[in-house]
Amino acid sequence: MASEIHMTGPMCLIENTNGRLMANPEALKILSAITQPVVVVAIVGLYRTGKSYLMNKLAGKKKGFSL
Repeated sequence: MASEIHMTGPMCLIENTNGRLMANPEALKILSAITQPVVVVAIVGLYRTGKSYLMNKLAGKKKGFSL
């Protein structure tokens, strides 16, 4: 049986550190431990247009940020 990776929340893969884009070592560690196919989802848009709502729906979360 494959071990499962459980994350408590989303994690940034790329971070802006002192004006440079750097890979987050903790995120890379988690990704390298995954043996099954991975699906990447990216949602972009103007502020207050439902991005967080859509991501919460896709993740099966009942509630997200309070309004």
